[in-house]
Amino acid sequence: MASFDILFYESHNPMWVFDICTLAILEVNNAAVEAYGYTKKEFLSKTIRDLRPPEDVEQVELLLPEIRATKTHLREFRHKDKAGHVFHVEVMSYPIDFEGHEARLVVTQNVEEKKAIAGELELTQTKLNRMLETTSIGFLRVDDHSTITYWNHAAEQMIGYDRKYLLGKNIWDVFPEAVDTNFYIRYQEAIENRNNAEFESYFWPVQKWFGVIIYFVDEELVIHFRDITETKIYEEELLKKIDQLKEISYLNSHYIRKPVASLLGLTGLINQDLVEGNEYKDIAGHIHECSRELDHVVRRINNKVNDEMGYAVYDQIQNFSLNHLVENVVVEASAFHKDHRLILKNNEEVLCYGNKHSIGAALHRLIDNAAKFSPDGGDIEVCLDVVKHNAILSVHDFGVGIDKATLNRIFMGFTNKKTAAQLGTGLATVSDIAHRHNGNVWVESKPGKGSTFSMRLPMSNIGVYKQAGTTDFSAYQGPGLDLNYLPDDDVLIANWHGFHTLHTVKTGCLRILAEAANTGAKLILNDNTGVAGTWNDAVEWVSSEFFPSLRDGGATHLAWVYSPSTFSRISTDVTIANLDGFEVDIQTFENRDAAMTWLRDAR
Repeated sequence: MASFDILFYESHNPMWVFDICTLAILEVNNAAVEAYGYTKKEFLSKTIRDLRPPEDVEQVELLLPEIRATKTHLREFRHKDKAGHVFHVEVMSYPIDFEGHEARLVVTQNVEEKKAIAGELELTQTKLNRMLETTSIGFLRVDDHSTITYWNHAAEQMIGYDRKYLLGKNIWDVFPEAVDTNFYIRYQEAIENRNNAEFESYFWPVQKWFGVIIYFVDEELVIHFRDITETKIYEEELLKKIDQLKEISYLNSHYIRKPVASLLGLTGLINQDLVEGNEYKDIAGHIHECSRELDHVVRRINNKVNDEMGYAVYDQIQNFSLNHLVENVVVEASAFHKDHRLILKNNEEVLCYGNKHSIGAALHRLIDNAAKFSPDGGDIEVCLDVVKHNAILSVHDFGVGIDKATLNRIFMGFTNKKTAAQLGTGLATVSDIAHRHNGNVWVESKPGKGSTFSMRLPMSNIGVYKQAGTTDFSAYQGPGLDLNYLPDDDVLIANWHGFHTLHTVKTGCLRILAEAANTGAKLILNDNTGVAGTWNDAVEWVSSEFFPSLRDGGATHLAWVYSPSTFSRISTDVTIANLDGFEVDIQTFENRDAAMTWLRDAR
């Protein structure tokens, strides 16, 4: 009993022993006497029922079977002291034989302060949750497996997804549209480096710009974002107005002055009676010519102004039938282009979530362009197809076609604003509208056989959710890149397929660099056979960033297999042209077999 006495009587925790049959307290230590306010004699006259508030005594009766069993228990109860103050205690009890009694030894700890702190924390958390649910800033939280654990009300409003669809799912399964975007890249960098990040990112399914902040809280990543679309629109419109005013000023100073000066001179001769009778006819001819020149410049200025007003702003986004929109545009365009027969070809019903007004304006411009390239009238086909979850709007004319030089000029117009301004066909505006929907525009043409201008509009999961109220997150299918290393040939094959953008090209090229470094491959087969459309916005990055890195990594030869798409082929040619004097030997091919033969011979 010596060890019991030391542990029992010297303990700083209140302790007592009670009989499991009568529940009478048999012994008590000094810490209990001090904590509860009873004298030792008073304590020993009580049962454990007497230490409970009256409303909790019934709970003791319910626990009697467990009290009289042989297991050790740890529970939380409410006790009251001599003054009647009720407080929470944590109670541990275990069976003991005490002076011939079947008893239990009880050790208690006052947890009132802990409960108070927990209550304050709970209240604070409640306030925080209320703030997070009422703020206009979107909050998203993911764990170390990129599983979404929180999604607040503002995020629901800005993006469109109800939280019940997101919680517990992987963020990239839910938002495949964001893969390979600036947000994806900065997210991965934050994860890898455990660094906070602040940046701007465009999310095309809702056509909004967001200011994003990423930071870590314990093992979870917190992302909060706010809608900055209005600010971005203002900045873009301001820059456009500045460029517009510069060009109008240039037209005024360089083109209007000449015909105006001529008109002033000619009319001045007449006013001063310096013109003989037989000279009036010549003067009238010169005045007519100057007037026509002036009219041409004024029309050019008006077209420039109208080009800047050809589509609606970001927030006009809605669900609509793309088929019905195309049908209406064709009817309207038919009334304007009466010397052409517009033929509509629809394969299936296509629902779209996007900027209806701007898409309609873009289609109008493509039809106008087709009419321009077939000046003698004839048929113009307007087609709507779905290819790998992408809506493809195509306008095909059967006119003179477009020569290579003009095709290259149109291609450069999609990548260079100065060149775009010289086109005067509105194609730059069409390209801008497509890019806002994460799509692009390209041309297929052969001289004498007509041209086909195509605009791609990818479908999104959010669009499906907006239309049907539910989604399985499989609506969007991004482009792909398959890598395969052939050790016997020391050839790394990069097989690209689908529709690519700047971000997907960057991501794919970085994968090629990593695999080339891992395998030590010096021979690269870059196969674009499965690439559709164009990747013109990535040309500069590929030539200035990717190829120098490929060279520095030890690559010596690259065989590039062309895509069947005209604009993709032009993208390849322009990229290679930018590599003049490059140390890596690059050759282009029409098929993979010829490319592999060349690489094997280069070993």
